[in-house]
Amino acid sequence: MRLINVKTFKLEEFLDYRAPPYAILSHTWGSDDEELSFRDVEDGNINKPGIGSVKFRGCCRQAAEDSLIYAWIDTCCIDKTNLVELSEAINSMFRWYQRASICYAFLSDVPSDDNFRQKGSKFQRSRWFQRGWTLQELLAPKTMRFYGAISPSDINSRRATVGTHLVQEWRLLGNKGSMSTTIASITGIPRHYLLGIAALHTASIAQRMSWAAHRDTKRKEDLAYCLLGIFNITMPMIYGEGGEQAFFRLQEQIMKVTRDDSILAWGLGTDDSSTNDAGNTTAGRIVAKAPADFAHSGNIIQRDQTLKYTSSVDMSGGSIRAHLPLHTTPTGKIIGFLSCGPENNSQQVVGIPLIELSVGSSDEYARPRGYNSSLYPTTVAATEPKPIRIKHDNQENVPVDLGGLFFHYEDDDFTDINLKIIDVAPRSCWDEERALIMSTPTVRHGAVGQILIRLRHDTQDSKDFVVVLEYKKESSDTLVEYLVLICSRNLLLEELVLYLPSMMQKLNGKRRARNELLSLTIALERVERQPIFVIRPELVLDGVFTTIDATMELKNKKLIRESLQLLEENEETERESSELEDQMNSCETCLNEIKKEQETILAKLKELEMRQKVLIAKEREYTGKRTEITTKQDEVKTKLSGLSTQWENIQERWDTLGQFGQLSCALPGTTVLQWAAAKGLIEVVKQRLEDGADVNGSDQDGYTPLMTATISGQFEVATLLIEHGARIDAQTRNDETALIAAAASGCVQLVQLLVDKGADVEGPGNSDALQAAAFYGHADVVRLLLDHGAQIEARAGTSLTALLSASNRGHTDVVQLLLDRGADLEAKNWEGVTALVAAFKEGKKDVVKLLINRGAQVDICDEDGKTILIRASAGGDTEIVEQLLAIGKINLNARDKEGRTALEWATQNGHGAIIQLLLNARKHGREQVHTESLQDNSKFSGSGGLHEDYWPRVIMPKLGRPRRLGNDY
Repeated sequence: MRLINVKTFKLEEFLDYRAPPYAILSHTWGSDDEELSFRDVEDGNINKPGIGSVKFRGCCRQAAEDSLIYAWIDTCCIDKTNLVELSEAINSMFRWYQRASICYAFLSDVPSDDNFRQKGSKFQRSRWFQRGWTLQELLAPKTMRFYGAISPSDINSRRATVGTHLVQEWRLLGNKGSMSTTIASITGIPRHYLLGIAALHTASIAQRMSWAAHRDTKRKEDLAYCLLGIFNITMPMIYGEGGEQAFFRLQEQIMKVTRDDSILAWGLGTDDSSTNDAGNTTAGRIVAKAPADFAHSGNIIQRDQTLKYTSSVDMSGGSIRAHLPLHTTPTGKIIGFLSCGPENNSQQVVGIPLIELSVGSSDEYARPRGYNSSLYPTTVAATEPKPIRIKHDNQENVPVDLGGLFFHYEDDDFTDINLKIIDVAPRSCWDEERALIMSTPTVRHGAVGQILIRLRHDTQDSKDFVVVLEYKKESSDTLVEYLVLICSRNLLLEELVLYLPSMMQKLNGKRRARNELLSLTIALERVERQPIFVIRPELVLDGVFTTIDATMELKNKKLIRESLQLLEENEETERESSELEDQMNSCETCLNEIKKEQETILAKLKELEMRQKVLIAKEREYTGKRTEITTKQDEVKTKLSGLSTQWENIQERWDTLGQFGQLSCALPGTTVLQWAAAKGLIEVVKQRLEDGADVNGSDQDGYTPLMTATISGQFEVATLLIEHGARIDAQTRNDETALIAAAASGCVQLVQLLVDKGADVEGPGNSDALQAAAFYGHADVVRLLLDHGAQIEARAGTSLTALLSASNRGHTDVVQLLLDRGADLEAKNWEGVTALVAAFKEGKKDVVKLLINRGAQVDICDEDGKTILIRASAGGDTEIVEQLLAIGKINLNARDKEGRTALEWATQNGHGAIIQLLLNARKHGREQVHTESLQDNSKFSGSGGLHEDYWPRVIMPKLGRPRRLGNDY
C-alpha cells in the first residue's frame, strides 16, 4: 500500500503487513477535477485549486499533530488507471481502515458551529451519511474523529485563512464515541456495532444490508463493492456489469460463506401484493436487486433456535437450495419460513412468498414477482422443513406456467338472462378484458382454493348471485366444484370471503339458488387436455331446493356473535362486579382491623408514655447512684493500690525469712484459702473451710487450693482439702492436675495420697505425671507411678517418653529404673532423637555409658551425617570413644557429609589420646560396619539434646521456676 509522508508530502510504498502507523481520511468526493489524484501527488501538484488540496493538507497537518508520520487518502494513494491495483485496493479497503491508528472524517458541508444533536442539523443531513463508501469507513476504524469546515463566523478569526472558496482549516466536531447516539439515529446502526463492542459478523445479513439501504454511489457497481469488507468477502471488480449484477454477485459470494438465510428477508414493510394480477404471476428474483430492498430489515436477526434446521443457503444452476418449513394459506398462497425474525418479537419469523412450478420435480419453486416478505407467528412456522430449490429469474415479465386454472365466460350467455359479472374475489384473479378468471398460484396437493364470482341482475333491488368455485389438486389432475348462493347488493364480497369458511358446511351441495326474479345454476365445461373451463349460466325451471342467502347468514352470524360478545361482556362485568364486591368487603374488614389496631396502639402509646416517665425518673435515680459508685470505685482502686504495695513489702519480708521461696503469690486474684494452702497454714485453712470457703474455687488460670498445696508439697493441707471435698481430677488452663504437680514436686507422700484417693495415673490430664517425675529426676515417684499402672511408653504432648525425658536431664537412677522396667531403648521423639543421642548432646556421660552398656544403637547419623563416634572424636571426649570402641561393633570408617571420618576429626582438632585409640582399634580389627544401621533413616537433628520447648508445658512451671497464685509468673 502507498502512504503519504506528512512531512515531505511524498508517496512511499510499504508491504501491507509491514505498514507503519498511519492516519486515514474518510470524506465524500467532490468534482473529479478538484480532487488530488495519484498523478497529482507524484508530480508534486498538491496546491491545485479546489477541495482536494484542503483535504490533503488538513489530513497531513492533523496526522502530524497526532505524532503520526504517515497518512492514507483514497483519492491519491491508489492509481485508479491500473484496474488490477484498483480491484486489489477495493478488496483491501476495509482492512486498511480497520488497521489505521485513527480515522479523520472530514464533512465539508458541516460548519464548525453546527449543533450535531439538534434535529435537522447540517451534521445529520450531511452527504457523508448518504454515500456508500463511507459506511465501511464508519464501521471499520476503532478510533474516529469528525471534523467540519470553519464556519463563516470564524472567517475573520486569527486561525482562519482563506485560500480557496473554502477555509483551509478543520474544526473538530467530536469523536465517534461521544457522538454515537446521534450517529446511530442517523444510520440505524446500533451503538454496539458502531463502537466495535460487538463484531460485525454477529449482525444478520439483513441488518448489515439495511445499513446501506439509503446510501448511493457515483458508479452503481460500487454500491455492491463498498460492502465487501462489511461481509468479509472478496470478488473481482467488473465495472460496466451494472449495479444489479454486481449486487447479485455479492450475494452469491455471501451465500458461500454463511448459513444466515436472512439474506432472503428483503421486501419487508411494503404491501403492494394486492395490486398484482395473479393470472399474470411471473417468477422473480429470489435475491434482492439492491440494498434498498432491505430498507425495513434493520431489526431482523438470526433465529436459529426457532426453526429446526441448520442447512446453509447456496446458489447453483440458477437456483437456491435451502431447507424451509412451508405453509399454505386458506387462499392458496405458499409461504416459506426463514430462520430469522424481528429482534423485539421472538414470536414472529420472516416468511417469503413462493409458487410451485409445474415443470420438473415437485420441490422446485419460485418467488413470484411483486409479492413481498411478511412476518408470521412462530406457531404457523412450526412445521418440518423440507429441501427445496428456488428458481432465480432476473428477467422482467417472464410468465410462469403455474399449473393454474382458467375459467372463461361469454358475456352474451349472461346478458341473455339479464345477468352480468360485476366482481371477482380475489380481484387479482379477474382479467376482465380477456373474459378470464384465473386461479391463484397453484395450491399444494389436497389443499382447496376458492374463487368467488358475483352476478347481478339489471333489475333494481334484486339480490345478487354468488358462484363459489372450489379447486383442489389431486395426483396429476385438478378437481373443480362449484356452489351457488345469493346475497344483498350492499354486502361486500371481501366480507363474504372472511365468513365463507363458517358457512361451508351449510352450503355443501348447494348448486342452485333463487332470488326474487329467477333460479340459477352453473354449467362448467372443460376444454380437452387444457386447464381451461367454460362457465355458462343456466336457469332452473322447476324443482324444489333450498337457497342459501349469505346476507341472512351473515346477519345471523353477526347477531350470534354480538349476542355472544354481549353475554361474554356481561359475564365479565358480573365477574368484575363480584370481584369488586369481594374487594370492598375485604377493604371494610381491613379498615375495621386497622381501626382496632390503631386503638390498641394508642392505648399502648399512653402506657408507653407513662412508662417513659417512670424510666426517666429511674434514669435520674441511677445516674446519681452511678456517680456515687464511680467515686467509691476510685476510692477502692486507691485502696487496692495501697494494699498491693503493702503485699509486696510482706512478700519481701517472707523472702528475707527464707520460707516458702518456692512459690510466691500475687495479691490480685489470690484468695485467703489459696494462700494459706500454699503456705501450709493448716489452721487458717481449717478456719476458712469452716467459714464456707469454696474448696474447689480456682483463680483465673484454673489453680485450686489443692493445686497450690501440692505444688508447695503441703501434704497435711492437701489431706485436709481432700477430706473437705477437693476435686483431685480438676485441671488448670494448661491441663495440669494435682497428680502432675505432686509428681513434679517429688513428694512421694502426696503422690501416694492422690493415688489412694482415686487419682487415675492414666486418666484425663494425669498421663503426663510419669514424664514430669522423670524430667525432674524423682525416681521414687517414677517407681510409685509405674507400680500403679502408668504406661512406661506413654508420650507427653510433644511426643516424649519418660526415658527420653530422664536421659536428656541426666537422671541416671531414673534411666536405670525405666530400663529395668522395660522401657524402649530406641524410642524416638518426633525429630527422630533417641535417648542416647539426647544424653550425648547434653553431655550426660553417665547416662550415655549406661545406655551404651544396655545396648543402645550407636551408628546413627545426625543431619550432618555425623555418628556419635565422630561427634565424640571431634569433641575430644576420650571416655565416650573408649566406651564405644569397647562394645566392638562400630564403624570406624563412617564419613559425615563433609567426607571426614572420626580419625580425621580427632587429628584436625589435636586429640592425641583419641587418635591412638582409633589407630589401635583399626590395628586390632575392632571395626565392623553395621549396614542396617547406616542405611536406617534414624537421624537426629539440632545442636543440643531435647530443647526445653519440646517438653510438656504442664511440667515446666511446677518446680523449675516459682509461680504466683492468681497471675502468670
